[in-house]
Amino acid sequence: MITTRAFVELYRTISWEVYISAIKAIHRWIRCKKYYLCIDNISASNHYALREDGFIKRRLDSPFHLTNPENLAFFLEQIRTNDLAEEAFRKMQRKRRTLDEHILITAQLLQAILKRSECARVYVKMTGLTDYLRTTGASMKRLEFPEKMEKEAEEGTPVCRNYAELNPQGDEFANLECFSNESMKKMVIEEEEHHLKRELGVKGAKGVTEIIHNVAMKGLSNNPTSWKFHMLGSYYWRLVGDAKNALDCARLSVFLAPESHKDIPLLSLGTILVRAELWDDAEIILKSAVMYGPKHGENYIALGTLLAMKHDFKQARRIFSIAEKLDPGMYNNSMRIREFMECMEPLDADISKLFSFVKYMLKEIKDVSKLRHEITQYQNKIIQQQIPLASRYNENDHKSKADLLKRYQFCSTRKSSDNQEPVLFCDFYSDLQMQLESKQFDAELLDWQVNRYIATLFEKLPFEYKKQLEILYSKATPQMAPTDNVYSI
Repeated sequence: MITTRAFVELYRTISWEVYISAIKAIHRWIRCKKYYLCIDNISASNHYALREDGFIKRRLDSPFHLTNPENLAFFLEQIRTNDLAEEAFRKMQRKRRTLDEHILITAQLLQAILKRSECARVYVKMTGLTDYLRTTGASMKRLEFPEKMEKEAEEGTPVCRNYAELNPQGDEFANLECFSNESMKKMVIEEEEHHLKRELGVKGAKGVTEIIHNVAMKGLSNNPTSWKFHMLGSYYWRLVGDAKNALDCARLSVFLAPESHKDIPLLSLGTILVRAELWDDAEIILKSAVMYGPKHGENYIALGTLLAMKHDFKQARRIFSIAEKLDPGMYNNSMRIREFMECMEPLDADISKLFSFVKYMLKEIKDVSKLRHEITQYQNKIIQQQIPLASRYNENDHKSKADLLKRYQFCSTRKSSDNQEPVLFCDFYSDLQMQLESKQFDAELLDWQVNRYIATLFEKLPFEYKKQLEILYSKATPQMAPTDNVYSI
């Protein structure tokens, strides 16, 4: 039964020409039912569209060239499917325009980041090197030598585990990942003697290494359970770049040291872990050094430097401030790392912003891909009910024929309505299909283009900064860029 509501819906969704045709079709259907006089069929289809200039143009690819034009139910369903396809396409176009704006903004931001990163090349390789050497020197003054040493130094090197044994039950840090066998095997540190050469020269650096070696060997021979000489042993192994022995000596020194001096070996232990880039465990150790030695500024400088290296700039400034209140001279120790923070903090902020834009665009690209698939399904459903484009012109219609020849072609396998046998069906693309195939809606190409911004950052920025890039990317959340003033970045 055709209701008033159906007429209203029909009027809202189709053009005036289609509406008149549909009324005629319904009128003939009523006459057919009333007088049993179904003389001919009527084709209700919309083959025209309103142009922007107000004129009507013929649509060769109109979805209303139906195989069963007399079937009103099919006709109304075709209207609904076509509307869904066009609405999905409009939505996809809006997303594509948004992507274009974001691509422009991100490209401009990337150029600003690359320019700003010039300062990072200066500071990122020098981060914390001299600062940790200075904190080590400050701690050395608190060792309070000499102790009773009657024996002469033994031959060899200060391998601390040959002189004392670490009790696992008394080691409060035994559960840290850095002390596992697997981690210890892979641990590598750079020779600190190289950095000492910058301050003292080659001869001076070699002299310091030799003195520490000799005092550590003589001290361990005379006082094998003295935390101070295990401490010196850890300094020696740090200078020559032996991570495992440096770690063993520092752990024994922490275990043997009284609470009043425990922060000194903890500072050395934390420094070793910083050198090995085990920063999370290093932070735990250095915070313990601050807890055991809250009145010694070098502990705060070491912790603040690590926090700055982890790009926790807010906490680093707070820690440096405490160190300078304890000892104003500590400001010189943190000067270089402060310059590092002034360079890296705005750089981090811009990179985080770029990563947020990238993640937003990747999400939008997935939506474009999903809409494209959705439109294709609608289009396939439309094609099932319409006659092929190739049959919509006559031999004298040269304009339509020329239009067809400009289109792509596609073939698909369908089932015959008679015997359900597979039949090869080929036709020309409609306008909508042509637009779907264009590169502007190619999700893979868009995905590659957007991910290229990330790849460029990893290629152009210093190698030492790549770990931080990974951290920033993992923390970034999708964020839409402000598009009201695209060219202002």
